[in-house]
Amino acid sequence: MDKTAAPWDAHPMPESSLVDSVVKAGPRFDSVMEQCVVTLRHVAEYELEPAINQRMRDLGERKESLSPEEHTELMSLVSFGEKRAIEKLEAQAALQSLGETLPGLLN
Repeated sequence: MDKTAAPWDAHPMPESSLVDSVVKAGPRFDSVMEQCVVTLRHVAEYELEPAINQRMRDLGERKESLSPEEHTELMSLVSFGEKRAIEKLEAQAALQSLGETLPGLLN
């Protein structure tokens, strides 16, 4: 897969199949798309809990003197934060693509 391609581009559905599926879904399509947009917005607007940010900051400021357990905790928190940040950016990009492709969908 192309490293610049979005994850949802990995196995694109042929256009005729997609159109057929949308037509068959009828009114449900709008409802399903609305659910997708709501979910993407939740992910796109996600912020780490203040307590998690504070704990990461505290551990990061003391990183030279952390116990092995604290170091493991810091690495886990950093990994968690990085994963959420990537998901947030992916959701923002997906919403932008949806808005460009189906302008009325995000209103």
